[in-house]
Parts: sequence; C-alpha cells; structure tokens
Amino acid sequence: MRIVSVPCLSDNFAYLVTCPTTGATAVVDPGEPGPIEAALAAAGLTPTAIWATHHHPDHVGGVAGLAARFPGVAVIGHASDAARIAGLTRGVVAGDRVELGSLTATIIENPGHTSGAISYLIDADGEAAVFTGDTLFGAGCGRMFEGTPPQMHASLARLAALPPATRVYFGHEYTAANLRFAAAVEPGNPAIAARAAAIDAARPTTPSTIADERATNPFLRVAEPAVRAAAVAFDATVDPADGAAVFGAIRRWKDGFRG
Repeated sequence: MRIVSVPCLSDNFAYLVTCPTTGATAVVDPGEPGPIEAALAAAGLTPTAIWATHHHPDHVGGVAGLAARFPGVAVIGHASDAARIAGLTRGVVAGDRVELGSLTATIIENPGHTSGAISYLIDADGEAAVFTGDTLFGAGCGRMFEGTPPQMHASLARLAALPPATRVYFGHEYTAANLRFAAAVEPGNPAIAARAAAIDAARPTTPSTIADERATNPFLRVAEPAVRAAAVAFDATVDPADGAAVFGAIRRWKDGFRG
C-alpha cells in the first residue's frame, strides 16, 4: 500500500491511502480540503472514499468540500456519528471491513476521546498500518472528551496488542511535547531519551510503530512499576494495581503539564 501524510491546519495530519493494484484511494481525516486537493492532484489520484476516525471538525472539516469536488465519494465513520459527520454514507462498528481496491481495513472501536472514535487497520501481505486519529498519538493519547478512563485505557490496550511492527499513523504532530511528558513520568527510561533525540532531527514524526509506543508512551505503559509509582506520586489515592486508575491519573497529570 502507498500512504502519504498531508499536513493540515496548524498541526493535523490527513493521509492518502492508495491500493497499489487498482489505484483506489481513501482520504483519512481531511481537516480542510485545500491541502488534500493539492496532494491528490500532485499524485494524480482521485479519491474513492473518505475515512473519518471521529467527528471533530479538525478531522472532518474538509469532508463537504471534497465530497462536492469528487461526487460519489464514500464517506465512512462510526455509526453513532451519523448526525455528526456531514454526508456520512456508511456507518461502521467494531469488526466491520472496509474495502479499498485489493486492500481491506478492519474497524477497531476506540471510545474515550469521543464516543464514536475508531481506528482503521490494514494488514496487506504482512505490512500493517493503523490510522488512530486522536486516540493514540506519538508518545501520547487524546484527551477524554466523551469517555472515561476505563474506556480509554481499554481502547489503548486494544491498539497496544497489535503486532509490534504495525505502523501507527496518528492525527497530530504532538510527539515532541508528548515525549517531554513521558520523560517526566519515566525519567530513567532510555528509550524515551533516544526517541526524543531522534525526532529532533526528523519531522514529521508520523508514522511511529506499536513497538515505539510500547517502549515510550506512558499511556501504554501503565503496568510498568515506574509509571505506577509516578501515578501514585501525582495522586496518592490511586490504586497502583488498577490499570485504568493509573491511566486516569497520568492523563490528569498530562492535562495540566507545562514541561
């Protein structure tokens, strides 16, 4: 498969996903139409589908413009977002499969950031990629606007269980800031320092991998003793044996972090 990242707005990523055998192309999370149209024209592509990971305007703000520019394009999002994603033509739920030429994306439900947040997982000939929107970022995760810590913890655990080499295409360029927080949570983790040094020389930071996230993302590392200890240091009422509670404490800390 061919995947092209398209910067949108101030720090968003949209993506073009193209089937190598048919040329069928999906646009993931078009925050605005202009950069997407330019990227499509530069590549000589016409989109057949728009895949939305959730309903927030910075991820679907370009849907109407693209649908007008490319009549008949399919607009896909979670079934619960039918009233919140304009022009939705297909609502999907966990386990549904979305065809793109010879490629197939499987839907993973990720409630937490929003109630209808989903990821699109493609595994083609052993090459896997997952589009996570604002659920899983490079070294971080999204805020919980419509979900609870147990929901978000479970959503991230589903993603963390994917094969380590799976490439993670996330929704925002937040990785440097997220790594500063990760270093505050686990100052003794050499993988965090190494990843921070590496991205200083490389932008954009998308994609990462599930292996990267398991090694450096505090929200996927709530079972680690150092992360549990950090959560308790932040909030002494936290039960360190309760993964969702540890996650919730780390997320609250991140919400107010100014490092």
